[in-house]
Amino acid sequence: MTRGTVSALVLALLGGLAASPAPDTHAFRPEAAAQSSKTCRKGPLSRPRPGCAPALRPSTGNLYEDCVARINQLRWDCQCLPPLARWKEGEQCATQEAKHDSKHGPHAGFNGGICKPHGLAQNECPDWPSRAEVIEGCFQAMWDEGPGKRFSKHGHYVNMSNPDYERVACGFAKAANGKIWSVQNFR
Repeated sequence: MTRGTVSALVLALLGGLAASPAPDTHAFRPEAAAQSSKTCRKGPLSRPRPGCAPALRPSTGNLYEDCVARINQLRWDCQCLPPLARWKEGEQCATQEAKHDSKHGPHAGFNGGICKPHGLAQNECPDWPSRAEVIEGCFQAMWDEGPGKRFSKHGHYVNMSNPDYERVACGFAKAANGKIWSVQNFR
């Protein structure tokens, strides 16, 4: 299945599903949101809700805020996990890694340690048609990998749902072919 097909499927699913609004990354208060959600009152779920695909929230106009907000939306709406903070200090490195990877392949910059500070783990969306499709389609596809024990099959979900991570830095770069590469570094 191609990325375009996955994106189309995700868009079709998202269009037909109603979901609760996601928490705002700055004003998010898990205790307040949990009061309105019986499911989340007892804290994080041990497994994500099956088939969870919350509708994308409107753009804030800030790509990096939108990136963090979508990750947090998937974490909260699908598994009652607390939000990750936007790691602004890591965004320049994440962007450098995305640009490097667009020329050298996925995770080349992260594995090569080309900049600092970089995260403890990384997810990557290589060769996507647009930034908006990265935030909507790629992140949903990565979340849909989980749960599972084999990191090689479920690693993107594992990174997105890891309770030990507190921050995420997003980076974006346009490749020579016009496609978008994005990395998300978790710390």
